[in-house]
Amino acid sequence: MEKRKLAREISSKEQLGRRLVARISIWSLLVVFIASTATFFSTYPNYQQRIITSLQQDIATALVPAESLFARVTSHAETMTSRFLAYYQYFHTDSRDSVDQFDHWFEQTSPGVTRLKQSYFDGKNDNDFLIKGMSAFIGKSEQPLDDERKARIIAATLTLNELGPAWSNSVSNSHLSMPENALVLYSQHSAWGRLADKDLIMTNYSVLKSSLQSNNPAREPNWTGLYYDRSANLWTITYQRPIDLAGQHLANASFDVELTQLLEDLQGQRQDATQFMVLNQKGDLIAAPGISDKLKAQPLLNHDNYLEPVYQSVYQLMTQRSFTEGPAVFEDAVPGQLVIVQPLPRLGWWYVALYPQNMISEQAGMQSLRVFTTGIIMLGLLLLVVYWQVTREVSQPLRRLASVAAQMDSKNYEGVITNQEHVWKFKGEVKLALDAFRTMARRFIEAQLNLEQQVQTRTTELAQANSKLEEIAHIDGLTGLMNRRSFDRDLQAALNSNDNYILALADIDAFKPYNDHYGHEAGDTVLRRVGRCLQQVNHAQVYRYGGEEFALLVKETRLNKSPTLLNEVITLIEKLDIRHDFNHRDGNVVSISMGTVTIHQGQTPSNVIKLADENLYKAKAKGGNCLIG
Repeated sequence: MEKRKLAREISSKEQLGRRLVARISIWSLLVVFIASTATFFSTYPNYQQRIITSLQQDIATALVPAESLFARVTSHAETMTSRFLAYYQYFHTDSRDSVDQFDHWFEQTSPGVTRLKQSYFDGKNDNDFLIKGMSAFIGKSEQPLDDERKARIIAATLTLNELGPAWSNSVSNSHLSMPENALVLYSQHSAWGRLADKDLIMTNYSVLKSSLQSNNPAREPNWTGLYYDRSANLWTITYQRPIDLAGQHLANASFDVELTQLLEDLQGQRQDATQFMVLNQKGDLIAAPGISDKLKAQPLLNHDNYLEPVYQSVYQLMTQRSFTEGPAVFEDAVPGQLVIVQPLPRLGWWYVALYPQNMISEQAGMQSLRVFTTGIIMLGLLLLVVYWQVTREVSQPLRRLASVAAQMDSKNYEGVITNQEHVWKFKGEVKLALDAFRTMARRFIEAQLNLEQQVQTRTTELAQANSKLEEIAHIDGLTGLMNRRSFDRDLQAALNSNDNYILALADIDAFKPYNDHYGHEAGDTVLRRVGRCLQQVNHAQVYRYGGEEFALLVKETRLNKSPTLLNEVITLIEKLDIRHDFNHRDGNVVSISMGTVTIHQGQTPSNVIKLADENLYKAKAKGGNCLIG
């Protein structure tokens, strides 16, 4: 009642908490308002442009591995061309070797169709060098398979077998295609030449057709657009470098690059909500994720057959706008999308990335983070104000409270209670705090008295618990028998006794196979049953010695009266009739072996145990289920 009355008498001006909260609230609102307003007007106009610049940098980084791949493929094609021409000129000069090799390596698989034998894909040593990963398809053609063509095909096979393995990490396969409907290919994964349809006419399709002299009079290397290779079962683009000699189109040095590899290189730091694609100078699709399986039957994907709306919008943008060499950004070309067009100058291609406008707006809205940072700075200023107020309104009264707190710390509770009223002359919460100290001191004195009484009670209970724990420490938790600690104690007592004792060590026969085949839970059950059986031996102290071993201490006078006692124990265990099909002895039930020794004064525990253990070993060696000693 007195405390409630004091609380009512404290005016608003005297309540420290209210004064501090009111002042801090006013300052906080003012600082946050100023920081938010300043940050918004200073950052928002430029933030979107910074996001776009960051996206362009991510795109430029993502294009580095792709452009590196395309440059390597171009270099590989030049290397392949030089090596092929060297082989071809050698074999064309003297075609006898090439004809013999062709007839040895190739076989006719159907009328008008010849293929490289399967063994040259699986791996075969021929003329002291290994041919592996090679396949070839020589389809139907109006041109005869004469010695010159055979020389070309053998030159292509040797070239790819020599160079192809080194390029397998860059491209999905390397091949040399020929205008007479023939192709030789190196691949570690697909024997394309063995899988191609026997009626395939490759020159009817846009890939090989684009390299013919009639369609490419300038004889320029070219990259095809994206198409689905049914024989290889993958989306791919192909690089072709025409190889001509003396006006004759001999072959194309070609490489396939899988769409999955292109996507992996081009992804970069792309966010999940964004889309991207690569188009060539004609607007044909080079790469894009999520190509539908329904388009596998189409030839090269372009605006005529790839009707995906985003691509069509991008294609229209590419045809309607003129681009410079640098990147371009369009905010209204595709509804709801920010379009960034980045050139691949060496190829004349365009990397097009589409970012949802709402995503960029959300990122621009992250200016609130700047507000927070600014707010932290302003909050530091605010804390200076708080510090000044707390020093004036809190620190001085708390110093007055320090003397009382020191008495509490030194446990001088009586001194706190007996202090006169002049000590408690403060107002407001300070006075309430000092009153609380007095109440606390009284409770500490009462608690101390109760604690002393509880300590005395707990001490008695602890002594009882320790006694119980000492008893438990000598009992085996599984079998309920006395444990090894009890055995060591009692064995030493027997050695010191004037009476003679017999020590018997017993071991369950073939217990490990039992555990292995019936499980540890069944093994535990056997240990408990054997332990209960041993407990039935009158005038014997029974222990679980460890694992599947047990120990018995029996006075010699007891065995003199009943010499067969221990043998009867062995029989009792066998009569438990616990099935054990994995016992190494003739029986198929659980049994025990036992070794005994007479204890004499003057022996050491280790010596007695050793003698008993040796007899136990002899019982085991004898076949088990018996007693030695």
